[in-house]
Amino acid sequence: MRKRHVVAVAMLIGIGAALGTYAVTRTSELGVSSRVSAKKAADATVTVRTRRLDALEASLRKALALKPPALPRVPKLRPAPHSTPVVYSAAPAPTTRVVVRSAAPVRSTRAAASPASHGEQDHGHQQSGSGGESND
Repeated sequence: MRKRHVVAVAMLIGIGAALGTYAVTRTSELGVSSRVSAKKAADATVTVRTRRLDALEASLRKALALKPPALPRVPKLRPAPHSTPVVYSAAPAPTTRVVVRSAAPVRSTRAAASPASHGEQDHGHQQSGSGGESND
């Protein structure tokens, strides 16, 4: 390579190195300044909130210092004359009535009664007895 080319490449590398150093320095300064500005912004926010809280605390202390108005007098009530206490009790159990009705007795004469009719009456009596058992 010619001497001119070597000097040109060395100059370009030197300029690149100088610009890189400048960029690194700026970036690190920005980082520091951004941290400082962020801290300042946070401090400002805290200051504003602290002022609001202080104002609220002052208003609460002021309200606490004020005494509430006096309550009106309560009238005295007279006791009720001969009041009896109320006593509650359970309702009485319902009662059930059972009414049994029987058929009117059948009267027959001997002349009308026959042996066949007696058998039927006995047979009818047995049926009514078995019907009563099935109801249980």
